[in-house]
Amino acid sequence: MSTLTEKRRVSSILKPHSPPNGNGTPSRNKVRFVELSIESALQEVLDHNRLTGYEELLENLRDGDPEDDKFKAIFLEAKQAVPLMKPHFGKLVEQLLSLRWLDRSEEAQEAYKQFVLELSIVQKNYCTMTMAKLVKLFIPGKAVQLPGLGGSAGCEELQRQMGSLHDLIMRLKNVIPMIFDVVLTQLRKSFPYYKRPSWEVAGYLCNVLRMTDYSSIYCDELLDIVFFHLLQLDVNVPRSVIEEAEYPDDEMMFEMTETGGDEEQNAEDSDTMKHPVAETLDQYMEIVFNYIEQTVKTNGQGDRLFKIILNQFETHILPTHNTDHAQFVMFYICSFKLTYAEHFISSLWKNVNNLNKSPAVRQTSVGYIASMLARAKFVPLNYLKSMLVEMSHWVHNYIQRSDSMHHNQSLKAHLLFYSVCQAIFYVVAFRANHLTSSSKNLAFLQSLQLSSIVTCQLNPLRVCLPTVATAFAGITRAYQLAYCHTILERNARRKLATVYKNSTQLPEDCLDTFFPFDPYLLTKSGKRIEPFYLQYQAHEMDEESGETSISSGAAKGRKRYESISEDVDDFIPESKRHKHRSTGNGMDVGGEFTFSYGVSPGFHS
Repeated sequence: MSTLTEKRRVSSILKPHSPPNGNGTPSRNKVRFVELSIESALQEVLDHNRLTGYEELLENLRDGDPEDDKFKAIFLEAKQAVPLMKPHFGKLVEQLLSLRWLDRSEEAQEAYKQFVLELSIVQKNYCTMTMAKLVKLFIPGKAVQLPGLGGSAGCEELQRQMGSLHDLIMRLKNVIPMIFDVVLTQLRKSFPYYKRPSWEVAGYLCNVLRMTDYSSIYCDELLDIVFFHLLQLDVNVPRSVIEEAEYPDDEMMFEMTETGGDEEQNAEDSDTMKHPVAETLDQYMEIVFNYIEQTVKTNGQGDRLFKIILNQFETHILPTHNTDHAQFVMFYICSFKLTYAEHFISSLWKNVNNLNKSPAVRQTSVGYIASMLARAKFVPLNYLKSMLVEMSHWVHNYIQRSDSMHHNQSLKAHLLFYSVCQAIFYVVAFRANHLTSSSKNLAFLQSLQLSSIVTCQLNPLRVCLPTVATAFAGITRAYQLAYCHTILERNARRKLATVYKNSTQLPEDCLDTFFPFDPYLLTKSGKRIEPFYLQYQAHEMDEESGETSISSGAAKGRKRYESISEDVDDFIPESKRHKHRSTGNGMDVGGEFTFSYGVSPGFHS
């Protein structure tokens, strides 16, 4: 047989001639794949180094979009040819893997899956390419309403397709257990950039979490990816940015409240964050919250999930400076079981007492304890009191050691001590309504010996945030627990001679404080936090006084979260909004004392 005859035979196998169209020329796009022989084309290359058939095959695969029956025939043949698919046939393998398959019939999908399984077993060098192609399909091709965001009917077809995709990955994992290392690598590489459309990030996240159903042994690694990208979102859309986007100015907000005629029309938009990255973060948090709820309530794996999330919290969130929303994952899971909350707080207290932890982590742990005790409705008063006892004992022991050693009083030298003192002041002031509700509770507060703390040589009120110090002073004065006003005024006079370049700047010897569970700003996911979240309730002493020690100008920073409660910002340090009018410890920018007792500065209602 001549070479020319041989080439024609291969060509006829690859691309049979189509009937001519109206112009008498063959139709290029109507390729018939039924008689295709991939094996013959590859054998031609291997045996005789003839590329004509192979190149035609590549061209047909690149340009064609066969019907389901033809698609099935291609992959049945491709499976038979897998042993011939050596590394130099990578272009062919890539073309086969890239063909559209998820929206086809079950038979066509199964043919594709069988080919992928055979390829991964026989030609292991293609595993990375295969997983890269499959993981890329986790990103939705168009905007969809996801189940974790309340969607159901509109995404049934997507769920069916994703179910088929996950079925293939699960089968690959079962036949090649080590392939999941490749999967994890590709999941990290392919995670959408945080500025991509919200539905891309959310769709990908849903699929990553879905993998924990059939790869529970890798749950920690999968959630590591989830938390890493959650933090990427969180740190790139800080609280101040969300506030400015949601409430650009007071006048705009006033106009919105007056023109309430289009409430029904804008019902859907009301839950959409104006800042695109904030919207992505909101959807992300809602999906994670939904996953936690399903796992704890439905799957009965709550205890294991809590341990994994606690580990992720300590690894990723705790060391990250000034996150605003990621930490609420921990807050949310603790709401399901009291033992979770107790274990979380006790682990933080262990960090405080662990000399091997960095000072930053120890101080941040104190902030988490104080914020959790103040804000979490699910933490019972008895446990809150037991933690106040722990912290006060620690402080009293520290004071005794410090008095005997005559250390200097610098903030840096006693950073942790001052942080624990402020945590006590914060919790007592914030939860004053509960802690002063009975004679038994008042006796408990007296047992903490708060007066000894505020009058010690280290003078903790000197470095506390003014809002915390003044609020604490009001409560303790009202119930004769401690007398702070003399100390506060003396501290303020000492600062009187200091001139600060910027009126919004805090003194150098003021604690850089972080209360991680400050009010939640995201709308959709915030609905899950609201039932467990304690808004500040003004103490009766505050209401009787009716005074305030925060200037009206500072109140402009408290514009968000009003749909949830009128007690918007409550106990949020004004310094964190860069709008604080006070230079520290009760002294305003004009040098006048602004102390008033029985009030709660910063606990604005």
